[in-house]
Amino acid sequence: MAKAAGGGPDNKPSGKGAASRNTSRGAASSKKPASGKAGSPNEDVDAALVEEAPPSWKNAWPFFAAAGFVGLVVLAIVLSSISRPAEERVSDDARVQYAINDLYTAKNGPNYAEYRANTCEADLNKPGFPAEAQFVAENQASLDKNGHIEIPEITDLVVDGDRATAKVHWHYKNTPDDKQVVETTVIRENGEWKVCSS
Repeated sequence: MAKAAGGGPDNKPSGKGAASRNTSRGAASSKKPASGKAGSPNEDVDAALVEEAPPSWKNAWPFFAAAGFVGLVVLAIVLSSISRPAEERVSDDARVQYAINDLYTAKNGPNYAEYRANTCEADLNKPGFPAEAQFVAENQASLDKNGHIEIPEITDLVVDGDRATAKVHWHYKNTPDDKQVVETTVIRENGEWKVCSS
């Protein structure tokens, strides 16, 4: 049986004819359409993709500007909070509790200067207010015998202008079941809260 010219056993092209056909096909696919003539849709899409410039950082400047603005606002808030004195960032309730805690911490020291710093002027001027030697001796003896004073809670805290009242719940470390409750008055003097006996 005769085979078709230029064909192989399965009628596949072979020899010079096949080569010339493959070459001509490759050449045809690599040719660009002549100017003024429309190419195939695929060639138009490929050309558009090649001609489109890659994104530039200049196109993103609005995003960077917005991010920078938000960053500046956050920074301004943080700096404003940090630059304010600590006293302005704390409520009166918290300041009253700090004054009470500082007074008892001074007893635990014993630290006479801290004790005086957290005591109101009226108490400091009373005839029975202890001198430093007496304060240190009495509180050191209590510390040796009973351990530190511990304050598990301060309750019923009421601030009324420059005066506050609270109930201080405390006990010695060595006798945790012997709980004490002391009605405490705290007054504001020259902008600072001080513990007062009345």
